[in-house]
Amino acid sequence: MTSAELLQQQLATSKRRKPKGVKQDLQAGATYQTELRRIVREVRKDIDTYVMSAVKSTSFEYTTDGISTMVTLDSYVDVIAGALKLVRERWASPQFNALATRIARKFVTTANNSNAERTKRDLGIDVFVDNSELRDYVQASIYDNVRLIESIPTQYLTQVDSIVMTNVRAGGRPSAIAKLLQEQFGVTERRAKLIARDQTAKVNGDLNAKRQTAAGFPYFEWTDSGDERVRDRHADINDKVTAYGKGVYRWDNPPLSDRGTPIIPGSDFQCRCIGRPVSQEEVDSNVRAGRVRKGVLR
Repeated sequence: MTSAELLQQQLATSKRRKPKGVKQDLQAGATYQTELRRIVREVRKDIDTYVMSAVKSTSFEYTTDGISTMVTLDSYVDVIAGALKLVRERWASPQFNALATRIARKFVTTANNSNAERTKRDLGIDVFVDNSELRDYVQASIYDNVRLIESIPTQYLTQVDSIVMTNVRAGGRPSAIAKLLQEQFGVTERRAKLIARDQTAKVNGDLNAKRQTAAGFPYFEWTDSGDERVRDRHADINDKVTAYGKGVYRWDNPPLSDRGTPIIPGSDFQCRCIGRPVSQEEVDSNVRAGRVRKGVLR
């Protein structure tokens, strides 16, 4: 008997309640967020050590000679530009790429293992569902998260460069520049937090789709968080009666977002919804009981 046949046998013979669907691993997400925020703080340390030190220690005097002023200012700017270049190179190095890869691999692997264990527990199936498509997805997700991690210091330092150079050329005081950089630090830290939260939901949603379909569940029930933070479109998807049941859709033909693009639970930005696995048997039961709207697929 093949693993696929054994899987179907277990699905047919197991007496189980309706599966709930696997929620995202909040601990994996929290750990990921901590790692990303640590990167932001380390970049900020380098900005303070190299860039702000250059801003504070280098000075020039305005003279009545316009040419002399320009030469002095150019020299001042060159020193600061050199400090900015040094910091950018530190955060675009092979060493940082290796760090980003380790962080991304740990996050995705942890989320994948957690999803696998919870899926097995929730469905009551002893067969470990895995395939080449799933392995490819895990590798692609690691790659995507490496790029996201690397974008954090890149975007941060681009903004820092603009803030510092613009204000230096305008004759801004170091204290004013420091205040603007503090604000940019907050913006970057919030972006790191959003990346971690968004990826935690997205990875879990994608893994749910792959594991549930592989386990013999072609449909899912969209389940929102049931609070005031649920966006209107997701609440509508949750409540809509389709040809398969209330809030039930096919994984291969999911509902559309506000922008008209197909989405599954967790794939939309900051989405906290989950997909409960729905079998063909449950859909057939909904049809017999009249709990469907014919022709409404999504």
